[in-house]
Amino acid sequence: MEDDLDLDDPLMFQTLAASLQINQRESKTLVESLATMLQTSMPDRVTITRGGWFLSKEKPIEDMLIKFDETHYQITKSKSSSNYEARALKIVRGIALKSNEIDLEVCIKKIIEEVSSMSKKNTQMQDALRKFISG
Repeated sequence: MEDDLDLDDPLMFQTLAASLQINQRESKTLVESLATMLQTSMPDRVTITRGGWFLSKEKPIEDMLIKFDETHYQITKSKSSSNYEARALKIVRGIALKSNEIDLEVCIKKIIEEVSSMSKKNTQMQDALRKFISG
């Protein structure tokens, strides 16, 4: 069944994006799912900081930075609530020149588009995405 997944098919990535598009109340689940996908497919481009108490079972994501060539995306847990905030950072020669706050769903859509275009050039990433999508 893994071989039936066509990573060049835009519908497949729309399906992946739709599977990650959930209610804002469940943003924690959304961010955790995204983190799992990104750690599987491109671990060298993702930095995750987890919170929680030392002995606690649950270690929620406090901050996640996803690095692409020209843009980095940062998802941070809000201090005042359990929701997440997203930012797009414009990177030039390794320096963040501009930072814009964006909607979490827009951020996730842009991340998936970037991963989609990268996976067309990288077979190892294609295999990791196939494994993640097929379960």
